[in-house]
Amino acid sequence: MGFVPDAGQARVIGLDRGALLVTGEAGTGKTTALEERFVHLLGSGADPERIALVVGSGGARDRGRRRLLRRLRTSLPSLRVLTVHGLAYHVLSQRFAALGYAEPPEVLPAADQFARVHELLLGEDPGSWPAYGAMLGLRGFADQVRQFLIRAQESLLSPDDVARSAERAGLTGWQELAVFYRRYRDVLDGAGLVDFAGLVMQASLAAAEGDPVMDHLLVDDYQDGTLAAEALVLAVRAESLVVAGDPGAHVFSFRGTTDVPIRNFTEHARGAEHVVLRERHRGRAGLEAWTSAHVSEEHGAIARELRRTHVEDGAPWGRLAIVIRRQGAEAAGLLRALDDAGVPRWMPEEGLGLGVEPSVAPFVLALRWLVRPRDREGLVESVLTSELARLSPADARGLLRTVRSQGLPADAALACRDGLSPVECESLDALQRALDSAGDVASRSVLDAFRALWTELGYARRLVEETDQSETGSRDLDAVVAFAGAVERAGESADPGTEAFLEQLEAGREGPGRAPQGEDPDAVHVITAHGAVGLEFDTVFVAGAVEGDFPSGTASGSRTSAACSEPSSAGPRGG
Repeated sequence: MGFVPDAGQARVIGLDRGALLVTGEAGTGKTTALEERFVHLLGSGADPERIALVVGSGGARDRGRRRLLRRLRTSLPSLRVLTVHGLAYHVLSQRFAALGYAEPPEVLPAADQFARVHELLLGEDPGSWPAYGAMLGLRGFADQVRQFLIRAQESLLSPDDVARSAERAGLTGWQELAVFYRRYRDVLDGAGLVDFAGLVMQASLAAAEGDPVMDHLLVDDYQDGTLAAEALVLAVRAESLVVAGDPGAHVFSFRGTTDVPIRNFTEHARGAEHVVLRERHRGRAGLEAWTSAHVSEEHGAIARELRRTHVEDGAPWGRLAIVIRRQGAEAAGLLRALDDAGVPRWMPEEGLGLGVEPSVAPFVLALRWLVRPRDREGLVESVLTSELARLSPADARGLLRTVRSQGLPADAALACRDGLSPVECESLDALQRALDSAGDVASRSVLDAFRALWTELGYARRLVEETDQSETGSRDLDAVVAFAGAVERAGESADPGTEAFLEQLEAGREGPGRAPQGEDPDAVHVITAHGAVGLEFDTVFVAGAVEGDFPSGTASGSRTSAACSEPSSAGPRGG
């Protein structure tokens, strides 16, 4: 049986011209209505070059393209299913002359943007920064300034806007930032560059020039947009404009998005109408809460229930998901429990997974030890008990008691051999040699530091030896190979140092979240709550659903203390 739209969806699909706001809760068919409208427009003879469907992420773009191509049964190289940055690039590549560019500006990658900001700050005169001059050389300050530049452009604030606001509030530091913001913009303009936030901001200006660049524009997940994205969508001046979203599902404010555009759409888009979709097409209420005495028991129970659901209920692995709060040690334990149970798993989010893969964690720990000496007090016990040294927790604590009784810092435990067996002494000696070799080059190049660790650590040799012994061993080495690829990319970047790489890793910018081309693998999805936006699953487990900790310590309303919950159908969020 083919798709039969409900009354609200039919109104979306059949819109002739004008602006339309479509809202509705998850499962009411917002995304489906937009895609059906896209197909309807093409079938009605609309020019495919002048129709665009804008979605919230690269993953949503790829999934939408696959669904549409299956429906259309043809190859359309110009099929315009885009992210907002893709739309901005399309506009700016056509209208760059309107902004005074001789050719389309080059987009500055995020990592290179950080390097550029850091480099510019290092060249600043501290005397011109009475409030922040002492911090100009700090990488953390450079990253904060980078984020300020992004947020300012996303909010359509010019350097003059920031300066006026700072003057009214009497904030000297913000006046310094306004001056730097202007200098940063001048540098990028002179080099023919735009960063990702500036791309959208400038595209909104270019789109307003000349004839409309699109006849029909459809925008999904409009509840998570920026003011710059709103300006671009309206500046396109499409003959028909349909935006869809759920204001109650706005979740990306921490990334600078806001629900203001969707709430004010009918005011800002002249003559816009509003359709509310109320009929649910997927998802049944079915929740079950579990508790466990220890997190390891929780992880084991999730793995067993996943296998049971797959075998007894016949649910494909790819229709099952686990939602976690964040990557970290807890995620590593969960991944290991899944591997031990033989449950195939996949982490589709950008950056999620690489730093928490159990086989990768020892290398990350070693790199942190090398370049963050101030953190060694908190790292030393983990180093001693990890695969790097393989001491028992009791032996590790014994070494720490010994060095502390002698008035030595905690990191001296790596040089202490009191009470250890010859094998344990040899293990620590080998670790010390590897750290010494890697430490000589760590600040200069993460690639050289990792090469030294890989060459000299006994752990690396064990990984290779265990590859053919089990499926887990093969997966462990695959994860390390992916990590090595990330290290190689960082080693060739503008800032190849180990600290820069760790910051990238910890910010979630490196990892096997680089989604493979084609269909998603048939594996359990391990995702964060934010990564679940727009996805659909038959069964979802929420790991670590402890009151006051997850979903949020500041969320309003009560939360049931639970190890995991299992909706019998539907995902945590969808259109």
